[in-house]
Amino acid sequence: MAFINICGFISLQALAAPDALSGKTKSQTCFACHGVDGIGITPNIPHIAAQPPLSIFYQLVQFREGMRKGGGMEVLAKPLSDEDIRDIAAYYSALPPPPSTAGDVAKLTSGQKLAQQNYCNSCHAPQFQGQKQVPRLAGQSTEYFIVQLHNIRSGSRVDMDGTMGSAARGLSDEDIEALATYAASLN
Repeated sequence: MAFINICGFISLQALAAPDALSGKTKSQTCFACHGVDGIGITPNIPHIAAQPPLSIFYQLVQFREGMRKGGGMEVLAKPLSDEDIRDIAAYYSALPPPPSTAGDVAKLTSGQKLAQQNYCNSCHAPQFQGQKQVPRLAGQSTEYFIVQLHNIRSGSRVDMDGTMGSAARGLSDEDIEALATYAASLN
């Protein structure tokens, strides 16, 4: 709904605040893969609990508009309105974060060093909790993380501004595994 001033010009777009309770209701289809708790039911499905709401919003819009492909999400996101997406994002972002998982100590150490060298925390935040449109990586499934970073590196998954594509180009498969192990260890 738009507000119209005396001269008849649209002056302000009124947006309802996101509604997490409504988002839970609108997320019923999501539960089959992401669970009520936002934890992917298999290792190849991302954990979306505690993701920044803007990150969830942008990912769902990218699926809805066909800019991102994967797992049938395009079909599921297609009928969602912006309000639906904001509500779903409000629901999942309010959930407790996924638990951390222990990993190989050498990979953890290597992953932490790579994260520092590549300034991963400048976008993903100090403990990889994500911020604004940048996704949370802390506690993410290593399998999902590895596949997505491989896709970004190859260009089969395009990020919004090219930052991740540039960052991923120089990473080896071993680097990606180490970063995934490190991210999974964080909460």
